[in-house]
Amino acid sequence: MIQIARLLATLIFFSLITAVNAVASGYEATEEDFVRWENAWDSLIPPGAYDFVPKDFYFELLFNPTFQSQLDEAGRVINPLLEGQSIEIAGFMVPIEVRGEKVSQFLLVPEAGQCIHVPPPPLNQTLLVDTTTIPTPLRDLYQPIIVSGRLSVGTQSFEIADSGYSLVAAEITTLNLGEEMIPVVPGADGDR
Repeated sequence: MIQIARLLATLIFFSLITAVNAVASGYEATEEDFVRWENAWDSLIPPGAYDFVPKDFYFELLFNPTFQSQLDEAGRVINPLLEGQSIEIAGFMVPIEVRGEKVSQFLLVPEAGQCIHVPPPPLNQTLLVDTTTIPTPLRDLYQPIIVSGRLSVGTQSFEIADSGYSLVAAEITTLNLGEEMIPVVPGADGDR
């Protein structure tokens, strides 16, 4: 009986170590994953929102005040058809509410450094993730994560950015990417 108890204790111990290593090591993405996540970000932008951008886009257009105004307006358009839809999307954590090493609310943005070192992304590319019921570990600004949950459409304002969507019933997984694969906004590499 004692040997069975030791065997069970050993099996439980190794099961826990395996589970901890799986969580610590995160998720290894495939090409299909990247396509799915890119499509998820694209789905947050309603069809036609950026139809005004000419196909023969030229650099000087970026400095045109009318064009800038149109870009700003298009970035505020959210997709009401996504209400209640499940989504899996990869991005970067910008903490809003932190207690110790746990985060109960954060913004999910498509590129590392947004909101902190450079201006925030458009409203329709910023998601509020609420993990109040089960706070998630704080991640580095440049650590990509995968978030799955149900979308709620509606704007919310915070000191550092506004969000067009909220994710509830969220699951968060660390995404393993080499540093060369992490999308960083130019000028946003901060203290990296």
